Amino acid sequence: MDATWINCPHCGLKHRPRAQALCPRCGRTSAAGRETAAVAASSVPNAPVAPVARVAPVRVHAPAPVARAQEYVPTVEYIPSLEPTPVTDRTPDSEPTPQAAASSGTSAALPLGGAILLLNAVLHLFEFLFLPAFSTDASLRAAQLAGTLVGVGLDTLLGISFLQGSIRFRTLAFVRLVIGMFLFGGMSLYQAQYLFTLVVVAFSCGVLVLVWGKPSSFLAGAGLTAVLLGVGVEVIGFTRLAATQSLSERLKISLRPDLEGRQLGVDESIVGVRHPYTLRVPSDGWFRRKADMARLSEAHIDLWLSQPDHGAHLTVSVRGWSEVQAEDLREARELELGNLRAQYPDFQETDSSDNGTALEAPSVATLSGSATRNGRPSLFEVSLYRTGDKLLRVMAFAPTQAFEPLHLAGATTGLQPD
Repeated sequence: MDATWINCPHCGLKHRPRAQALCPRCGRTSAAGRETAAVAASSVPNAPVAPVARVAPVRVHAPAPVARAQEYVPTVEYIPSLEPTPVTDRTPDSEPTPQAAASSGTSAALPLGGAILLLNAVLHLFEFLFLPAFSTDASLRAAQLAGTLVGVGLDTLLGISFLQGSIRFRTLAFVRLVIGMFLFGGMSLYQAQYLFTLVVVAFSCGVLVLVWGKPSSFLAGAGLTAVLLGVGVEVIGFTRLAATQSLSERLKISLRPDLEGRQLGVDESIVGVRHPYTLRVPSDGWFRRKADMARLSEAHIDLWLSQPDHGAHLTVSVRGWSEVQAEDLREARELELGNLRAQYPDFQETDSSDNGTALEAPSVATLSGSATRNGRPSLFEVSLYRTGDKLLRVMAFAPTQAFEPLHLAGATTGLQPD
């Protein structure tokens, strides 16, 4: 047996001595095995043995064995692995969040475009409320109102999104700006609002440059300049409008497209168009109604004043005397009473008068009464004037609770034929 081989006392593996007497199989120390190997080597057969003489035993007092320092025997848990450490796979970076991915495609001009869109939402609402429409077409007004509400909602949504740096609605912004440019610009052009048409085109193109892609400094500056010019023109326009007429008056006219002009005050006088006459305005807050809208209800209407705050009206109509088919104003008044009862079945006459005598035909005849109009109790007053071959009818009507505060009682007698 080779003296250099030892057996592991733990697992029984036969191996050569190794550093720190470690077994290559179990990793434990083989110190005991090494001592066993040494003893085995000393008892190898065939070794020559010298003759030994017999001597008397001598008692020798051996010194007490010195305690040998205990050898450190590593355990399996502390033995370093002899195999190369495998390279662990690195955890791949997490996918970028949608917000981070979106921010990579944004530019510094995008939040600016969002702020401008929010400002435009406010200005767009102001335009509809304070810029009176020249057209009285109901379908066009409905389209304007629908477009205003949709535009304000979209501009608010897009503005908030762009301010947050998101580009999810960039395509929607492109569609909104292009359609808005043609829709609102076309309607303004149709109503002969040429300056406003230019503002719409400049604003749409400027904002589109700011929010679409990554514009260069030159393009961003050009887009911002176009937007500022459009906003500047609009602000100047609002300032001039407020200087000539209060915004509250313009709000009333915008909400009532059948009205026009400025607000009329008490004791102002209106001059007739078809016939020379003057009519005193009974109170404040009256507006002239557009002639084409006034004549839709009656072709003979020459003047129609409306008080939008209280739903009151004051009208003057001019007809030829031959069309009346009456001998005098008293008979014309009876015909007018019949017309009112035909129009309002519940009409009740409360008073009538004229300035005529038994020998003279009257030059003015008046009647008053009450009826339900548009579901509300209302009061009426009618005065008839005869001037040459013309018959002038002045009618005032308003809800019952507003008739007296607006000084409509006797207002029809304030007409002065020329």
